[in-house]
Amino acid sequence: MSNDTPSLPDFLKERLQEESPEGRSSLGAVWELLGGADAPATEEADPDAAWDALTEAHPELDATPANGTASGTAPRAEQTEAAPKSRRRQRPARRSRRAHSWRVAMGLAIATLVLAGGLWLWRQPVTITAPPGQQRTAALPDGSTAHLNSGTTLTYRRGFQSWPFVDAARRAVELGGEAFFEVEDGDRPFLIETASAEVAVTGTRFNVRARPGNARPENADWDGARSAAPRSVDPAAATEVTLVAGRVEVAARTRPERRVVLSEPGARSQVAGPDAAPTPPERAAPKYALAWRNEGFAAQARPLTSVLQDLERRFDATLRLHDSVEETRAPVSLYYPEAPDLETILHDLCTARNLNYRPTSRGFELFAAPAGR
Repeated sequence: MSNDTPSLPDFLKERLQEESPEGRSSLGAVWELLGGADAPATEEADPDAAWDALTEAHPELDATPANGTASGTAPRAEQTEAAPKSRRRQRPARRSRRAHSWRVAMGLAIATLVLAGGLWLWRQPVTITAPPGQQRTAALPDGSTAHLNSGTTLTYRRGFQSWPFVDAARRAVELGGEAFFEVEDGDRPFLIETASAEVAVTGTRFNVRARPGNARPENADWDGARSAAPRSVDPAAATEVTLVAGRVEVAARTRPERRVVLSEPGARSQVAGPDAAPTPPERAAPKYALAWRNEGFAAQARPLTSVLQDLERRFDATLRLHDSVEETRAPVSLYYPEAPDLETILHDLCTARNLNYRPTSRGFELFAAPAGR
């Protein structure tokens, strides 16, 4: 071969090893003649194209001998047993660009759905519930603590954050029921929302009571044996806040500009509804608001129906009023600093109100005592 002719590619050298000496000499001469037919330097080398050009000029190179052997060579045992094969180099299968793009698009779509689903789950609020007959203590993300009385639900955003790693402007919780809060100081205000009120603090200890149905009218519709719980829950239940230490601001939920400040231990304010102004601060005995913390029970000048609702939640029992009971809205006051049993409370309550009680399949029924008792 001349010095200007490039050397044979490796794949042709391997092919030539299978040829007879005469065949290799012929192919070498052909390669020299084709030396000037190299692809431009700017194009990528294509061995398949080179082989196609070579076999096009010399078809006999790609022909398969009738006896399955190369020209000029003796038959080989393994060649006579195997099926004849063309010496054309098989082209590798190429992956479809369209299929590859489709897979990439599907992968991106699945990743997007997973991310969106994860964010949706993360955005779901955290809910803590103390079922009837039980109490719960909730450790909040900022280190604050909420002690939940029976039949209470507390809801807040995960981590007090708007988005992952992004703090919300305030530490907000929603309360349905009764809870005692011990709030840690912080740069962001701590806000408690009930059906009727907002309570804003920065660091303090206080009790919030937001029970439904406490404002049931005296002439409410009762039928036969009446349950202590109202038929429909009043969504605008009154909220009562009792301060133990620190400072809180109390306002109606839809009128935040109308607010009062509680700064003295034992101060109390009430909000009757979402549009009602909070009552001015008044002195109260904290022992009534906090008796439940020691598993006691207390009611200070509450309607009979409200007291029975509290007893139902506390003891997870059904208490019913017979239609013979009158003055269901008359105020009742009770105080038990330590854990009482339900029948002890019912006995004292019936004695004070001239009532009797009897067991039912799920609890007790209260009825008017016979005349002359």
